Amino acid sequence: MKNSAGGVRYFLIYILFIVLGVWRVGAQVADPTKALIGTWDGWIEGIGNGARAIAIRSLTPKEGGGWTADGRFGFTADKMGSQPMDVSLKGEDIIVEFTLVKAKNPVRLKLVGDNKLEGTINIIAGDGSRVRAVDRSFKFEKVPPKAGDVR
Repeated sequence: MKNSAGGVRYFLIYILFIVLGVWRVGAQVADPTKALIGTWDGWIEGIGNGARAIAIRSLTPKEGGGWTADGRFGFTADKMGSQPMDVSLKGEDIIVEFTLVKAKNPVRLKLVGDNKLEGTINIIAGDGSRVRAVDRSFKFEKVPPKAGDVR
């Protein structure tokens, strides 16, 4: 009888850990708006002036899943233009994807922790005699809000 009670106890503890684990994963991705909204400063690896900035003001749910972000993109936070962005969940990952309006360069970023976006931008590179599309590393860090910023 004692072994049976011990087995039930271990089984219940095991179920509790599974339930808590599922709740924790669900809590991480339930509302990506909290993590994505804000201004992000970043850099494209391997090009001259690779500094870039992203601002995400809001996310709107899309029919069928995911979100559309009201975003902006540019060289600095002061020099940004409107940029439509798609946000989706791929497993436990929050993914931000967009194609630059003027240059037609696709960008794919993954939220890493609460304050980093990491991924790639596909750009045209070459030395004049050989031109090809290459993926370049693209990394952003969230900028802390300044006094007076509207959230």
